[in-house]
Amino acid sequence: MRPVVHVVGGGPGDPELLTVKGARLLGEARFVLYTGSLFPEGALRELAPKAALLDSKGMTLEEIVLALAEEARKGGGVVRLHSGDPGLYGTLLEEKEALEALGVGVEVVPGVTAAFALAARAGLSLTAPGVAQAVAFTRLGVRTPVPEGQDPKSLARKGLTLAVYLSGMHPRRLSRELLEAGLPGDTPVLYGHKVAQPGEEVGLTDLKGLAHLPARDTTVYLVGEALRAKGVRSLLYDPSFKHRYRR
Repeated sequence: MRPVVHVVGGGPGDPELLTVKGARLLGEARFVLYTGSLFPEGALRELAPKAALLDSKGMTLEEIVLALAEEARKGGGVVRLHSGDPGLYGTLLEEKEALEALGVGVEVVPGVTAAFALAARAGLSLTAPGVAQAVAFTRLGVRTPVPEGQDPKSLARKGLTLAVYLSGMHPRRLSRELLEAGLPGDTPVLYGHKVAQPGEEVGLTDLKGLAHLPARDTTVYLVGEALRAKGVRSLLYDPSFKHRYRR
């Protein structure tokens, strides 16, 4: 059998937000490579008591892939732990391609992303009937460019809910661009710093207030009218709505 690396979504940082499968793989692991800047080492040591831990935050892609491939060839459980979900703003594609080129298989376990954890913390929904039926995950283009039409300012014009990642150091710029896009100044903004981790801060403001928030890494913003929707009701559970399970 060819060696395998399990790429596990660690969620936003709370060990209880791991999937059952992800927790099992960590518990069985002999070696775990994780990003220490985003996942608390103390929590990880409890989740993976038998594993040797290696922090990837100072490593290059080549070093990461080499370490994973070498450990996978030794046998036993090898986990690459990503924060949130591996498929969102992570290095899943490049790591998977490089490992497979070395003859190492990759199996992916999804995780809870910070936007969902943030909405859950506040008890709010990202969609609401008749208000917003689409959610866009986006970011400001800073050191890493964003393709044309996919930045927050462009997407804001479509009236959907925005989940803005990797932009915590630029709240004033985000506020300005969304106001320039035509969003009202009182548009709700839910922000979360270190969501589901020690030192968590979650709050609700609006686009004007966003400009006055502190600039901090690991902050996620949710923006849109769905965050304050009230009195809306889904057709699915309306007594007059007929479908194959309710005549």
